[in-house]
Amino acid sequence: MPDLELIPHTKRRKMTKARAAKIFLREQGQCYLCKRKLRVGVDSYQIEHPVPLALGGSDADEDLRVVCIPCHKSKTATDAASKAKRDRLVTAGLKTAKRSKFQSRGFAKAEPQRSATRPIIKRERTDA
Repeated sequence: MPDLELIPHTKRRKMTKARAAKIFLREQGQCYLCKRKLRVGVDSYQIEHPVPLALGGSDADEDLRVVCIPCHKSKTATDAASKAKRDRLVTAGLKTAKRSKFQSRGFAKAEPQRSATRPIIKRERTDA
């Protein structure tokens, strides 16, 4: 089990076409999970972090791999489960603030307003 401490946010760099092509050529167009050979323009592929950023991975080009869509979907589901488990373990010792058992009395109840049913009383003006 790796160290259980909070991992700071890793900023992602933008994935440009040139950056993706460079990674694709370095990996020789092969899915790193199932080893299937992928063809540009024919097969769908994505660039992926073998160690997710949320689990301490890096966004450097050396830490990115080519992966086919089916493999990427299953790995993403596994990564999400790993992240959730890790987050549960890290935050298990953290306590949330408890609500106070004391409660204020609140405001006094106002008399119900019945101005629409009360007769209108005209007051006489006294000009002094």
